[in-house]
Amino acid sequence: MSEREIDPRRIALIGFGEFGKTFARGFVATGRHEVASYDILFDNSERGAALRETARAMGVEAAPTAAAAAAGAQVVISAVTASSAFAVAEDASRYLRAGQFFLDINSVSPETKRADAAAVAPSGAHYVEAAVMAPVAPYGLKVPMLLGGTAAAELAALLAPSGLRMEPVATEIGEASAIKMCRSVMIKGIEALAVECFMTARRYGVEDRIVASLNETFKPLDWEKLAGYLIERVVQHGRRRAAEMREAAETVAAIGLDPVMTSATALRQDWVADRVDALPALKGMKEAEWRDAADRLLALIGKKADAAG
Repeated sequence: MSEREIDPRRIALIGFGEFGKTFARGFVATGRHEVASYDILFDNSERGAALRETARAMGVEAAPTAAAAAAGAQVVISAVTASSAFAVAEDASRYLRAGQFFLDINSVSPETKRADAAAVAPSGAHYVEAAVMAPVAPYGLKVPMLLGGTAAAELAALLAPSGLRMEPVATEIGEASAIKMCRSVMIKGIEALAVECFMTARRYGVEDRIVASLNETFKPLDWEKLAGYLIERVVQHGRRRAAEMREAAETVAAIGLDPVMTSATALRQDWVADRVDALPALKGMKEAEWRDAADRLLALIGKKADAAG
């Protein structure tokens, strides 16, 4: 990496997807930071130009490599897919240096985070894991994050003036991610159950009865609204959620427990993502339109339940 002097104002984002764009926009808006980003898609001849232009329009430097983005940055944030997290950390070990922070926000298992930390260690940079505990879009920089690592408190203090909500929870790498993964087993599992329950109920024409029954059992939850929210989350982010659930399954398996439910959740999230790929219009659904979304998914199956005629 270039020996460019570390600038406390400079933030590098490795990955320019939903998280990267949202945080880049937020950091620029504070007026406290200059932001650089690198995404593997920058190299894609078909999509790269448009993505780089999006970055430039935000006032973000679209760097030609991850090393170029990280050069001189006080904080380097890894925000990539779960399957790419270790490769990014391994690559970062070749360009990071002492005095920099490597913030790993990827939704991966504690074991993967420990492997990432071990990969970064030879560089001398501070490795900090983050568990993002809510959807990023509504919160922006204020999305709640749990931090782990010996430098977690130092990084939280460094970024607090920019409005970030970071709670150091452990000095040991893996604990913050364990909280995230265990929570995801429940939350993404409920989403997958909602898809199966309400699609089936819709096919049989009994969804109103199911909503009423769940409202009675789980007072004071509003299952009409909750069904829409849960299904919409899978429709919008099923692929990413499936990848996260495979990491969650590794987390469960690491304690010697067969991750039957967690693995099934990953399958159902991927199943929805496959159907959304075939019918992209589903991405435009609103939460209140969950019945229509269920009907469209059912149409892709092309079968009717016997009782529905």
